[in-house]
Amino acid sequence: MTTGSVNENAVRRTCRRVGLDRNPMRRREDRLQEVIAVVLTVLFLIMIPVAAMTIGGRVYETETRAAQAEAAQLHTVDATVVEVGQTPIYAPVTPTKVEWHDSAGTAHTSDYTVTGIVKPGGTVTVWVNNAGKVVEPPSATRAISKAVVVTTVVGFAVLALFGGCYFGMRRGLDRRRSRLWETEWATVGLTWGNHGTRPDQS
Repeated sequence: MTTGSVNENAVRRTCRRVGLDRNPMRRREDRLQEVIAVVLTVLFLIMIPVAAMTIGGRVYETETRAAQAEAAQLHTVDATVVEVGQTPIYAPVTPTKVEWHDSAGTAHTSDYTVTGIVKPGGTVTVWVNNAGKVVEPPSATRAISKAVVVTTVVGFAVLALFGGCYFGMRRGLDRRRSRLWETEWATVGLTWGNHGTRPDQS
């Protein structure tokens, strides 16, 4: 079998599966349903990358600017560990009390959670705001994480919308096919002299 024959057979199988063949048993409603399914699938596959680039891109840019503005209000200081608490079993962190001095020489103390094991007298780097309060360090992944979450939500919303449209359309076509089926059997029954009774009802 040549490569051309293989490709031709593959094309024929694909057309048959999606209802684009010339099977006389297929109704117009069947072909319409399959065409709409293909169109909705193609639109969905196009909209996902578009949404990722537009909506996700905007969210990423907005969150990046917000993180940069937030980081501009923070700075790091080297603090001395003055007290070490008990490390919990469920997490590799150590609660501590740290002390540092600001540019004016004023001492500050605060509770601080350190990843890993430290001892009193050790030095850790902490983030503080302009008010001298210890805060969480700026997140390096918040922007991309939020962009991914928003894009995923939009993708599921589009999928739900397209799925609802498809199943609503299919339900309407199923009702029409059922009516056509009953009409055709009634016609066949009258032609055969069976008064419209289907074989499964005789």
